[in-house]
Parts: sequence; C-alpha cells; structure tokens
Amino acid sequence: MSGMTGHEADVVVVGAGLSGLIAARTLLGAGLTPLILEADTRVGGRILTEDLGGLPMELGAQWIGDTHHRMFALAAELGVETYPQFDDGETTYELAGTGVLRGNEFHDRFAGELAELEKVLRRLDGLATEVDPATPWTAPHAAEWDAITAGAWYDAQGLSPVARTLLEICTVGILAVPTVEVSFLHLLFTIQTCGVTSELFAESEGGAQTTRFVGGTAEIPKRLAAMLTEHLVLDAPVQLIEHGSDSVTVHCRGGRTARGRRIIVAVSPMLAGRIMYDPPLSGYRDQLTQRMPNSAAMKAFFVYDEPFWRADGLNGQLISDVGPARMSNDTCIRGDDRGVILLFLEGEQARTHGHWSEEERRAALTAELVRHFGERAAHPQLYVDGEWGSRQWTRGCYNANCGPLVWTTYGAALAEPIGPIHWASTDTATEWSAYMEGAVQAGERAAAEVIEALTK
Repeated sequence: MSGMTGHEADVVVVGAGLSGLIAARTLLGAGLTPLILEADTRVGGRILTEDLGGLPMELGAQWIGDTHHRMFALAAELGVETYPQFDDGETTYELAGTGVLRGNEFHDRFAGELAELEKVLRRLDGLATEVDPATPWTAPHAAEWDAITAGAWYDAQGLSPVARTLLEICTVGILAVPTVEVSFLHLLFTIQTCGVTSELFAESEGGAQTTRFVGGTAEIPKRLAAMLTEHLVLDAPVQLIEHGSDSVTVHCRGGRTARGRRIIVAVSPMLAGRIMYDPPLSGYRDQLTQRMPNSAAMKAFFVYDEPFWRADGLNGQLISDVGPARMSNDTCIRGDDRGVILLFLEGEQARTHGHWSEEERRAALTAELVRHFGERAAHPQLYVDGEWGSRQWTRGCYNANCGPLVWTTYGAALAEPIGPIHWASTDTATEWSAYMEGAVQAGERAAAEVIEALTK
C-alpha cells in the first residue's frame, strides 16, 4: 500500500513485528479490515535475518522450542521448514577462575555444587507455580517477592561461586539484564509463562532453543507480510493517537493520518509509552511504561571453512564469566559445510562492548574463542555482529523486564485495553513471554479482544 492519508480501516495496528502481523491476519480472517503502520522500512521487529556470504545470520530471534506449538503450526502453514539445533558434544566452561574446562571434567569436579544448583532450580519451579502469568500481582507472596531482586534471592541460596555464576549466566541469557535489576516476582513470572526452568535453560530436548528455520527466521514475518500487502504501510512512525469511545485517528510522521474503530499497539511497552495520546493516557499506565525498559543484547557470528570444533568432540557451546561473551552456540546452517559460531553478549556485556569499535570487539571475542576452541578459531572467513539498543525502532532486546515493585504496583496496566486502544507484543504474553511464541499469543489475544468488541 503506497499512500495512506485519511485511510479508513476497522482496526489500525501499530508495528509489523510478529505480534502486529499475527493480530492483523487474525482480524482479516474475522472479516475486519486492518491497517498496519510500521515505523521501520522492513517487517519483523525483533526478528532480523541478514545475509553474510550467502548464509542467513540471525541477528534477532533465532530459535523455537519443543513446546512452542503456535510457532510450529505457523511455520508449517507458511511453508517454512525447520531443522534441529546442533547439540552433540561437550560444552566448555570458564567460571569463577577455573580456567577452561571441558564439560565432562567440569561436571565431575563440581558435581556437588551442581547438585545444589539443581535443588535451587527445582525450588524456583515450585515457587513459580504460585504465580498466575495473567495476574502475577495476585500471587500469595507477591508483595514479598516483588520487593527483592532475583539476584538478591540467588545470593541468599548459599551456592558456591561456580554454581552462583552459572545460575547468573543462564538467567541473563534469558532476561538480558543482570539479575539485580529484575524483581524476583518477575523471574517467577517468566519461569511460569514457559513451564519450568529446564524449559528455559536447556538447549537440547525440551528446551527453548531446539529448532531453527530453513532460510532464516525472517521467512516467518516476510511470508505473513506477503499475505497482508494491501494492509501494510512501512516507514510510517506513529507519533500521535487521538482516541474517542469508538474511534481512533492516528497521525504519522510527514502528516499522514489513518482512522479506525479500534487500535492495537503492538510494540514494546517502552516504545508504546513514547507515542503521544490525546486525551493523554492515565498516569498509572505511563508510570508502568516508564518502568519497563527493554533489555540489552547483541550477537556476533564467526564463519569458518568448517566446524572444526566438532572433530574435537565439542558442541560449540561455551559458558564463561571471563567474556566478553557469556555463551556461544554452534549455529551452522543446514546444507552448508562452513562452520558458524554464534557468541552472545547480554546485559552488562552488551552495554559495555556495544560501545567498543567492531575491531576491538572482534579481537576480544576472537581471543575468547581461541581459549575455548583452539588456534583455528583465530582465523574466521567472515564476521558480523549486531547490537539492538541503537536500533531506532527497537531500542533493545530481547524483551522488557520489571524491576522491584513494578508488577505489584502497576502490572494491571500492562495489557488492559484503554477505550479503543489494545496492547500486544511478546512483553504482554502470558505464555512464553519474551519469545516468538509469546508474540504470537499476544497478537492473537489482542485481536480476539477487538473482534469481541466490534462484533457484539
């Protein structure tokens, strides 16, 4: 769709990420006319696949897990094939001054400490069952849990330095912020939306990172957008939403406007809070969006002539508190013989090293790979990295997190419609929040609200 000034639709959707695209498609299927306004010049939001030497590199969302039923169904419907994440071999560990240890040696040396860590994870699972993901603030101990950070609770569990460090790295790998910035209630909410801690932290069978998409994750939003071409406008940043009891007028940069009966704002809470509303939204809602910052993450890819680490019995996964990266993956592309290692910089690592030059970052990451995988790691054919905080229409990844006292004070405003305004994005999901699965669920939920309101 080219022009849009004065365009009429039943429902305006702000954002062409996965939530917005799913919401629009659901509305269209119900006989309503959507209009998607996307600020960027591409669709996909926090999904971003870039070509590097003919290989699709996932700078954004990459995996789905075994229980991500919506995403498996969506991929099948859109004709996007999937394949399993490589997981054969030993992980290497570098924690609390141990030096680099192969997985078997690490587990033998720290078997007692890891058994204590397992007890803590099972305790987390038990506590999380008391949290309703739709209303976390109603949990019996919500006030107590929301008043402390996840990091403070972790510190109180009496874990060894190795076990505590491993727990921190695994958690930051999910939340992409240090655990001292997240309320303990928010951690339990996150666990409960995903099932159990093993669902979150595992990368093999049963985990959240087991399956990838042939051709790249961006095939999903690209194919959804192709079904919605007549209802999609790119490069249309929404600046103002005027709203009455049963209508909205949306003003975009450049003086373009659109009108609808309802609107779904399908961007992260922080970005939703940067849009102006007339009349203004309540201070309660605004205070919430002020307190749900996007987290910090970046990914770096090294491409080699072959996955040489596999011959050494390694799976390409490292876990390190030396850094700069805290974790890595063998992320080779099916059907290509080259070796690809993906390094994650999350939380403080992304904030710190995101400011370095690419040359400095690459050099430091190369040194880390050499420590774990040997001298051949020093000679990649290709390199690319990508940081999310500087992207104008995202400003952080993977998700938004609640610090202490946010859920219990302002949580009810997260997904509650305000007049004709509805909210979506994975951050509002009650199943697999912060994942693509959550984005689909949130888009479906917001669309269902609108359909019910307009077809009463």
